[in-house]
Amino acid sequence: MKFSEPLHSPRVTRKMTTRQTRSLHAARFLILLLPLASLPLLSQGQSAAPSPAQPPLQFEVISIRPHLSTGDEPSDRRVLPGGRFVATATPLRTLIRIAFGTDDTLISGVPGWADQTFDINAITKNRADVTTPQQFQQLLLSLLEDRFQLKFHREPKEVRVYWLELVKPGKPGPALKPSPPDSQPNMSTNRNGSTATMKVSNASMTDIAAALRRQAGRPVEDHTGLKGNFDFQIEWAPEETPDSTAPSLFTVLKEQLGLKLQSAKGTAEAIVIDQLTHPSAN
Repeated sequence: MKFSEPLHSPRVTRKMTTRQTRSLHAARFLILLLPLASLPLLSQGQSAAPSPAQPPLQFEVISIRPHLSTGDEPSDRRVLPGGRFVATATPLRTLIRIAFGTDDTLISGVPGWADQTFDINAITKNRADVTTPQQFQQLLLSLLEDRFQLKFHREPKEVRVYWLELVKPGKPGPALKPSPPDSQPNMSTNRNGSTATMKVSNASMTDIAAALRRQAGRPVEDHTGLKGNFDFQIEWAPEETPDSTAPSLFTVLKEQLGLKLQSAKGTAEAIVIDQLTHPSAN
């Protein structure tokens, strides 16, 4: 997935209102976070269910079709202003992972056919904007339950985690900067050959820890004690490309951000899939 692609349609050329601009910024931050598994672990007190003061959003129109491949198309998922969600060439397994805000190691019982890719076009009731990861989780979970007849239960599971800590208490690294007032929420990770790059702006340490989860290979919990939001850009060599001249992720975190990943044990809530069927007709 290309994180740098614009989230709005190139056909829209009219001047946007303040409300539409804010909606676009929220959508950009949301869709950049989700593919990085940046939603907090459910075992850490987060839930896909909305708060009582926040009525649940609902998809009013949903179109689901098997993806007809015409080549090596990248998997792509976008949340757009006006309550629209568009996914192309996306495996059902990926949708399940995003809906629960977890990774494959904490999901069992998924049938082999869930690797099939789908194209989805959905619009919320009254075109209500999706502005938080929790709202999107709830929407996607409802879609899976309604159209794929998803049934599941949860079980506790002991897992290895990382605690994200400061190397020196109270002293962030030189590249970890407090976000200026005009900084827009944005988070992206891209790999180009032997290097990976992460760009972050206006993100909390909780969000940063969650975004590092896929890069580090296990859940990451924020134990830095740092408040507020931060900006940074780092580059490192992924483990699968040891020939790169760039340093490792652990080295970059320590030297540039003043952070370290400390191995620890934790308990996460595993998802067990009890039922999953091919999607019902549109």
